[in-house]
Amino acid sequence: MTLTDHRRTLVMHVLEDPPGRYTWRIVVEEKCGGAECDSMIEAAADYPSHAEAEAACWAAGNSMLDTPRAAGEVTDSQTLH
Repeated sequence: MTLTDHRRTLVMHVLEDPPGRYTWRIVVEEKCGGAECDSMIEAAADYPSHAEAEAACWAAGNSMLDTPRAAGEVTDSQTLH
């Protein structure tokens, strides 16, 4: 899933590791003047289901935006990997 505000783009991923456990990672692409300053945020825990990891990833990413997004605002091009 990709979420964007005027200062940054968040690329969100849900990963299965190890099998049967899920975690998430967010790549933060910030616009810093003429340069881009990328960073990565990883979950501090793992989750028993893809849905729980996806919800936690969404909450973490959404809290970073200047204007939080509602779940209904996600389009097909913004689905979790």
